Amino acid sequence: MLGIVATASNIKTGTNPPYVSDDFYAIYPQFGPATDETYVVPQIITQMYLDLANNCIKEARWHGYWKVGMSLFIAHFCTLYVQGVADPDSGAAGILKAGQARGLETSVSVGDVSVSTDFSIIASGIEGWAGFKTTAYGLQLAGIGRLLGKGGMYVY
Repeated sequence: MLGIVATASNIKTGTNPPYVSDDFYAIYPQFGPATDETYVVPQIITQMYLDLANNCIKEARWHGYWKVGMSLFIAHFCTLYVQGVADPDSGAAGILKAGQARGLETSVSVGDVSVSTDFSIIASGIEGWAGFKTTAYGLQLAGIGRLLGKGGMYVY
């Protein structure tokens, strides 16, 4: 019975083929090892996002785009990680600043310093892909994911 419900509801299940951090670094070397063998994003963090991607991006749904989806997902979260990294010596204010949500700067002034930020882009569509609108990788993932998530449905 569950198989019939899963088919009718367009739910895709199954296991993914192997995908390792070297697969990710081959596509996005900017996150990988620097010349001194240190990583832009610590390997443990990249692995954490790889594990999360493996649970969210299913090959049964993405088919030939599966590696693209995995890579975009991991790159999105690695970018957010890098944006949120604070210098440990910056104190509470530095940590809070690094962890702030980032909107789109709509205007900047020089005299008496003024910056206007629009957060509506990340707040709109919160029920869907809103969180993925904050990076170029997330936007690509959402665009492809929305196409692949649309499934035909037959009701009789």
